[in-house]
Amino acid sequence: MTNPITEYADYDSFARAWHSDTLADYEISLEEARERGLLNEQKTRQLWQLLGLLGTDELFVQLPEWLADEKVKAADRTTPTLFVGRISRETEDAILFKESAAARPLMGLAHTIHSLEKGIENTATGTDRHERSKKRLRDHYEQFRNRDGLPTLSDEWLPKSQLVTAVQRRE
Repeated sequence: MTNPITEYADYDSFARAWHSDTLADYEISLEEARERGLLNEQKTRQLWQLLGLLGTDELFVQLPEWLADEKVKAADRTTPTLFVGRISRETEDAILFKESAAARPLMGLAHTIHSLEKGIENTATGTDRHERSKKRLRDHYEQFRNRDGLPTLSDEWLPKSQLVTAVQRRE
């Protein structure tokens, strides 16, 4: 089996692939889909921001619902199908996905981190607002690294053939 992980170096390539079904259904370009409001650009940007915060050994995976139901450690919630984590071991047919966490809450944190970083760039150094923003940014980075309390996948082998998608951002 070929490597199931797809890497993207730029946002438009990622968005084009992420929305490939919509683009194919309407037989239109990414630009036209944007103009017609057919894409959830906000969620796509948040996912891109999340990919930018992952370590070089981490990736984003999407699982089919049946596999997520089987592998997710979540008691009282809807079973997530989107996760980040790292590949601990790999065979031709499967990956051992470790240190995973549900991706949706991390997407929100990644967006907040991105916004705070932009705000800090545009705020005068040494001001109270600048210092408060830097503290909030540190706190959000800590939450992003911690990931406690988020649903996780059990540390088991995931068949490569069953991964809906596996994505990394390449710089």
